[in-house]
Amino acid sequence: MQNQPATNMESGTDIFASPFFDDQTYQYVLRMIDSIAGKPDTLGIPSFNKYWDARRITITINYMRRFELTRGFIIEIGSPQYLASRVIWETFSDVQPFFTSNDLRYEPIPVADNSADVVICLEVIEHLSDWPYREATTLNGLFFFLEEVFRVLKPGGRALFTTPNAASLWTITRALLHQPPMLYEWHFREYTVEEIRQIMEYVGFKILELRTEYVWHLWDFSELVGFMRTAGFDVEMRGDDIFIVVRKPERRVRIPHRLRLPVRSA
Repeated sequence: MQNQPATNMESGTDIFASPFFDDQTYQYVLRMIDSIAGKPDTLGIPSFNKYWDARRITITINYMRRFELTRGFIIEIGSPQYLASRVIWETFSDVQPFFTSNDLRYEPIPVADNSADVVICLEVIEHLSDWPYREATTLNGLFFFLEEVFRVLKPGGRALFTTPNAASLWTITRALLHQPPMLYEWHFREYTVEEIRQIMEYVGFKILELRTEYVWHLWDFSELVGFMRTAGFDVEMRGDDIFIVVRKPERRVRIPHRLRLPVRSA
């Protein structure tokens, strides 16, 4: 497989196409990165390429536009110092979101029940470990956090989550190269699309949009895709990042998940 730099946007294949990506917004994001990246207190700027997150930021902005995620009381999970957050809220400059600093695994989000119109949670849940952690994850840290998001949202409120796709073409490639099959091997847990679907429905969210996007690794995957198609493997939902937009319904209905989680020991 011929691997090309992730910054090469001329892939020559339509597997990277997204209705949430447009060149005008992308060029705007590149300019914003240039203006923000030099500030010393900005976090999340890779030393190898300051534009590494430009495509992800572009697509995120368009999700927020499409699903009207910039109205009312908005919570963003995490610090406003990160590059992506700075670019996003410079784009929507009339919005003043509430940012969190609590331990998401076991500390409540410090806002009232049914008070938020929107929650934005970008590249967070893959970092959430169990609390306390024993010999095998039960995802109790993740479920505590998602219960909190459900609690603080108003009925009808929406949330956007993004997280790496554990079944992407990129992670398959890493496994074939004898590397850990993760976007970043020090994440606590990365998830597949089907896991994310089951987790969100178990919490009680209504899914409005669930798809994967190619945001970091626009490589030539044609040989791998050709093999997968010939062997009968699904090549859909293989982007390196999962985007999911959910809504809190008026009446909560939990759909049982089929995750094979270990039984928590006493």
